[in-house]
Amino acid sequence: MTVSSVLLVLLQVCSLHLMVVAMPTCKLEGNLIQLAHNLLRDLGTFPAHCLPYNANITFPHSVFPAVTTNKPQCHQASWVVYESLQGAGQIFEDYDVPVGEGGVTWDDQKLAKFQHLQERLLDQGSCLSSVNGSEVVSSYFSHLTAALQQQDSSACGWMALWRDLLRVLKFALQKHYHTCFTWRRHAH
Repeated sequence: MTVSSVLLVLLQVCSLHLMVVAMPTCKLEGNLIQLAHNLLRDLGTFPAHCLPYNANITFPHSVFPAVTTNKPQCHQASWVVYESLQGAGQIFEDYDVPVGEGGVTWDDQKLAKFQHLQERLLDQGSCLSSVNGSEVVSSYFSHLTAALQQQDSSACGWMALWRDLLRVLKFALQKHYHTCFTWRRHAH
């Protein structure tokens, strides 16, 4: 091998390395997930009268990966958060949240702040590609939508969405806190 051939190979290896290092990672900000979780948590409690309506509406936790530090599990955990927020965003767009008697009693300001964080997380997660489990998540949102379309269970459908989003964010934070999300220090 000539010196120029060796240099060419070395240059190609270095270029490949730089491309891999420079590739953007697709990670959600843990701080935003934490803030979104806290806002949802502070919206209320799940009413007992909704339990019968929501027996068949429960988020499929089987789509969450086992807790490890490898990239596929982190990608799936981020994807579950992203898909949950995306599905909820679509529901917020398509349906009005029932308020008043028989409706939900959510604080409008907290809900608006949550939706702002939701949009930021959806922007960050737009680089996440689909993974196994999308049919299961899609089925969950279909069941939830059916409950929202029924007048007598609409508020309970919203409460199921609230409960399940809260669970998804809590699970993601508890199980994948340090390994899968980026964390920014806040300036004092």
